[in-house]
Amino acid sequence: MEVVEIFAFQPDINYKIPLFQMSVSAGIPVPVESEIEKIVDLNEFLVTHPAATFFARVRGSSLADVGINDNDILIVDTAIEPQEGKIVIVSINEELSVKIYRDVDGEIYLQSQNKQFLPMSIEPYMEFELVGVVTKVIHSL
Repeated sequence: MEVVEIFAFQPDINYKIPLFQMSVSAGIPVPVESEIEKIVDLNEFLVTHPAATFFARVRGSSLADVGINDNDILIVDTAIEPQEGKIVIVSINEELSVKIYRDVDGEIYLQSQNKQFLPMSIEPYMEFELVGVVTKVIHSL
């Protein structure tokens, strides 16, 4: 089982990074231009609801097949309602976990991409809370 480590989002901190006018070619190289189009605050791109956002570090690889790897940082929005197939942070019996949200005819299931585990249905005896929806993943290449 993966472990989720929580970090608070600090909306007052602005990290401004230059955004160059040119685009980067994934095919044939293009000449380099060095004009800066504007200065970008990463919060604009990464956070939609600052008051409802937190970061979580993943420990484990049960979702590696969907691009979430060990040590990745997830950006989690608690203001978004989960939808079928979205990645969510849940608390099950007071343990945090990251799973794929499944809704089959009104019954909620939580799935990992690890084929060794069957999707987990939410049973009445479980202490279950949907904490938030993962909106972005930050990982190193």
